[in-house]
Amino acid sequence: MWLFSKNDEAPMAATIEASNLSVSTKELTNMSIATAVSTINVPFYGSDLYVVSVDNEAYTPMRPIIDGMGLTYQGQADKLKSRFAKGVREIMIPTKGGEQTMLCLALRKLNGWLQTISPNKVRPEIRDSVIRYQEECDDVLYEYWTKGEVKNPRKAKKSLPGKITSEQQEAIKQLVMTRGKALPKENQAKAMITMWSSLKSHFGCSYKEINDDQFTEALSIAARVPLEGEFLGKQETLPAPKFDVNIPLQWWIDNNPLVRSGNLTFGRGCTAPALDVTMDMLCGDNSTSAAIRLINVLEEAGFDVSAPKAEIVAMRKHLGNVEYGMKAIADACRRAGNKTISFRGGKAEYVIG
Repeated sequence: MWLFSKNDEAPMAATIEASNLSVSTKELTNMSIATAVSTINVPFYGSDLYVVSVDNEAYTPMRPIIDGMGLTYQGQADKLKSRFAKGVREIMIPTKGGEQTMLCLALRKLNGWLQTISPNKVRPEIRDSVIRYQEECDDVLYEYWTKGEVKNPRKAKKSLPGKITSEQQEAIKQLVMTRGKALPKENQAKAMITMWSSLKSHFGCSYKEINDDQFTEALSIAARVPLEGEFLGKQETLPAPKFDVNIPLQWWIDNNPLVRSGNLTFGRGCTAPALDVTMDMLCGDNSTSAAIRLINVLEEAGFDVSAPKAEIVAMRKHLGNVEYGMKAIADACRRAGNKTISFRGGKAEYVIG
């Protein structure tokens, strides 16, 4: 509960966790008298929230919650009075400066009001605070209320049809709390907000409204989202990515038309494969290279194999030139007949006489 100072400007938190005060209460529609108000102080991410029990029903002052979320108080107060009139009370609380009116909402209605606020429609700088209150505020207040002096315990919340059960909700919540509390104190609040925000962003709803078939996925998200300040431990070296480097002789037969049609015994003879390879198979635009294929696979896997690639390409080019020269010589011999042929340098020419 908030107590106001004498000048009615700055609120002061109650100094005891539970107290019994004789007060009068006024509903928005009619006047009633309560004999006692029991208050419980609830710490929440550095803020102090309160549960006020009136006539055996729990209420919570809304000003601390609205301020904590970073929202404009008057606009939310007007919404509460119009849309939640049956659950709203203005509780008159005696203070050092006299009786003060606090707008309070029945705890059973709190989650309904929280869900009327869309995190996507608020200012970015308060979005995390809104999500934090939506995911945890009502549960925390109820938990403190049931541990206080109020005798009637909170009734178990029924899960929505097709949604996760209350036990599954609790499992998600405990996972978030456990991961958060395992961090250094200065990182705990931010970590819990991060996990709640990740769940809400992924599923587009509160964790309590997640579909029952998404429970395992929700646990996985809450468990693996990176958290600032979390010790990851020694990371194992991951194995190098696997890639296909199987290029058997059959691949060359299937992909090189000269190998496939130029030598029908290739790869099936008793001799070494090299003896079945002809010059045509090693160079030329129509000759597919198994070596170049291997180099391309390595390049696609991220390896720098530019040197062997340059070597293979150059060798194929030189082999092509050699093949061209040998064909020129053979052609000159056929045309010369019984004439004398002389060779000079890289050229073949025949001499008459």
